[in-house]
Amino acid sequence: MNRFVDGFRVALGALRSNPLRATLTTGGIVVGIFFVLVMGWVLDGLDRAFTDSFAFFGDDIIFVDRFDWSGSIPWARQMSRPPITMQDYRALRERTTVPRWVVPTVSRDARRIEANDFLTDGTIFGTTSAYIEMYAGNLKEGRFFAAVEDQSASPVAVLGFNIAERLFPHGSSVGQFVSIDRTKYRVIGVMPKRGTVLVDFVDNIILIPISRYTARYGSSSITINLRPDSPEEVEEMKDEAIGAMRSIRSLRPADDLDFGVNTQEMFTELIDTTRLVVWGIGLFLTGLAFLVGSIGIMNIMFVSVTERRREIGIRKSVGATRSAILLQFLIEAVVLCLLGAVVGIFLAGLVVGFKEQVVLGVLELLEVLELSEGETEVDLSFLGGLIPITQIIVAVFVASMVGLAAGIIPAYRASRLSPVEALDAN
Repeated sequence: MNRFVDGFRVALGALRSNPLRATLTTGGIVVGIFFVLVMGWVLDGLDRAFTDSFAFFGDDIIFVDRFDWSGSIPWARQMSRPPITMQDYRALRERTTVPRWVVPTVSRDARRIEANDFLTDGTIFGTTSAYIEMYAGNLKEGRFFAAVEDQSASPVAVLGFNIAERLFPHGSSVGQFVSIDRTKYRVIGVMPKRGTVLVDFVDNIILIPISRYTARYGSSSITINLRPDSPEEVEEMKDEAIGAMRSIRSLRPADDLDFGVNTQEMFTELIDTTRLVVWGIGLFLTGLAFLVGSIGIMNIMFVSVTERRREIGIRKSVGATRSAILLQFLIEAVVLCLLGAVVGIFLAGLVVGFKEQVVLGVLELLEVLELSEGETEVDLSFLGGLIPITQIIVAVFVASMVGLAAGIIPAYRASRLSPVEALDAN
């Protein structure tokens, strides 16, 4: 233990004697640690945002749709599939027993949504009164439309959170009227906020009875949402739905499916793939920064060994062992890397603590360089307020390993010098 303490003290003394060189040497390590911490912080926030973004789909819901969401089937082939109709929905509801809810949805872009002097756009969804029950959603205010309103194609609407905020910024929207593609609807409710910064389309919708939707826009392919009583029944429900749809479509056993059966897992796979790509790029850049830093530290350590040969000779002549010399220079290399890690952690902490100011500064710079129009609004709510402690521990460990790897050859060369050779060289 005393050997480590002595080696650490000697190493710090050597670094204090050349502060400028020590600072310049750690540049690569600073960049590497800073980059890996900021990248990990951002990816941690993105992970949470992705998870929250797709949580509203539910991991126990399947979606029978004309298209396969996985992207594994050529688009042209999917376009040739027949649409999912309301007749398919009714037949599927009658032929399945596992799902507790079988709810149709259909949507299209609504380019002109007006209320008073406010104008916006969004997506109009047609569905049934069971939609709110299946998604167990509590409205922010008002109520959802009833079965009788669906049956009578009543012109009533439930607004998504963002739509309500844009059209009625100064008061409640319940009881007011909105014009959707020049057709008037009475607002009876407002959905709670369900989206995130990454996926907010679910807050930019207007829900109306599907019968009203069909009367206004005509029939189009629908999506059938199915949900069982418990998540354990999802696979059984999926198999039952596929069998029922094959029967409804009169498909033979050898025929390929002409419909898609989609789950939230497809989004999870997409998220995992995206995460791997981002991490791969980030780790490559981080590794490159560490490589440059380690080469710099190795070169400085060689220079240090050459400059301090007399010191090494004197220490050996008074009894210092090879292992003590080796340990001293290894500790010096590790301390250099740890100093770089401390600076990198500090800089990353500044970015995390002043993230809004940093982003605004970057946007202003892009505007000056004419790479941005200067009107971009960035929501940073998905980012946490602290760097995870595990990432800091990993960063310090990696910095220590880089120091050991960069210092081992110079330290070994210093330990092999004979006292006579070292003293004669000076």
